[in-house]
Amino acid sequence: MSTRSTSLFEKSGDGWKDIAASTSNHPAGCAPAVTPWREAIAVSIAKSRKIRGGNFVQVSTVDPETKEPRCRTVVFRGFLKSDLTNQESCVMKMITDSRSNKVKEIKSSPVMEMVWWFSQNSEQYRIRGTVQMVGAEASDEGIAQVRREQWGNLSDSAREQFYWKEPGIPFSEQNEVPTGGRDTNSKILPPPKEFVLMLLHPSRVDYLRLTDNYRQVDEFDSHSNSWQAKRVNP
Repeated sequence: MSTRSTSLFEKSGDGWKDIAASTSNHPAGCAPAVTPWREAIAVSIAKSRKIRGGNFVQVSTVDPETKEPRCRTVVFRGFLKSDLTNQESCVMKMITDSRSNKVKEIKSSPVMEMVWWFSQNSEQYRIRGTVQMVGAEASDEGIAQVRREQWGNLSDSAREQFYWKEPGIPFSEQNEVPTGGRDTNSKILPPPKEFVLMLLHPSRVDYLRLTDNYRQVDEFDSHSNSWQAKRVNP
């Protein structure tokens, strides 16, 4: 979080001073234990599950032509399950349209940073990593199956969007699209080539909790194939 004018936030009633005003749950002199980010975010998600928009996250990329940042809101679709254990991994699922600008930006530079704010607990996760895009040409059958399952799990209205005209061009009325992405027998159609599953493979997580100004950084060590967590100054 960036520094700000105290007077501005005091007048508006918003900001750090008010968000962090609640009493810490930790007794004086007792520092909270370092909890691996994957365990911590599972708790954060569970506490915010009933909040509308609680699975909305912001992701940033870089425009390859202007070198300027680009940020937008997408929906977090859950964690990818491990092939070996069928347990949730650290890999985070999202979706996009192959014709969107973010696809071009990711192809140029696959590094992405996600920001996830949990208002229920005044927690922020900044998750950095590389993005794997899974489209119709996916050769790995296991990951191709995950793409198909994600397509089937979408709402009817979400599936319809992938049959719309190209995003970003001058507006014109949409062509007729298959209702709900289904055929005449109401069976879900196969995912079109425009449907892309995005997988964020995290390598660094910066966590901040404003109730007690606790900050922690978790980094993935490729040599030991493990996460290393440490508390840092907020």
